[in-house]
Amino acid sequence: MLPRIEQPLPPTPHSHHTSVSGNSDLVGATSQIYLPEVIYLGVTAPTRNCTELHIFKQHCLFLLQNRTEKHICHPLTELQTITPHIGAFNKFFWKYRTSITVNGILEDYRGITHHSDTRTPCLVKVCTIFYSWDNPSYTVTLA
Repeated sequence: MLPRIEQPLPPTPHSHHTSVSGNSDLVGATSQIYLPEVIYLGVTAPTRNCTELHIFKQHCLFLLQNRTEKHICHPLTELQTITPHIGAFNKFFWKYRTSITVNGILEDYRGITHHSDTRTPCLVKVCTIFYSWDNPSYTVTLA
């Protein structure tokens, strides 16, 4: 049985300020790399503290609603929204897919690499992380 949704997440408040260098920065913005809709690119898989894990699970429950499953995919082409030079992120982790089901949440992480003959960027499976609805821990499976 699925846990009860406490409430949808409120939007994260952001305030802007201009630094001494003249650059505009976000102040007081919390990281939301733990939400399934947000792309993730990093040198390791992300970690979550207890509060972030709770928010993540509640948000996923909200996305699931009355369905038995929901899949959120992030093809490598989404990286082009950040940079045209995907090759600069060789060996980085990329959150490829989040699958939300009645059993729990499965995140699929891929590594960015290149085809040896064409030097075209591609993804190779690195690991999956499974979060059960009724357990505060998680299971990592390496590829």
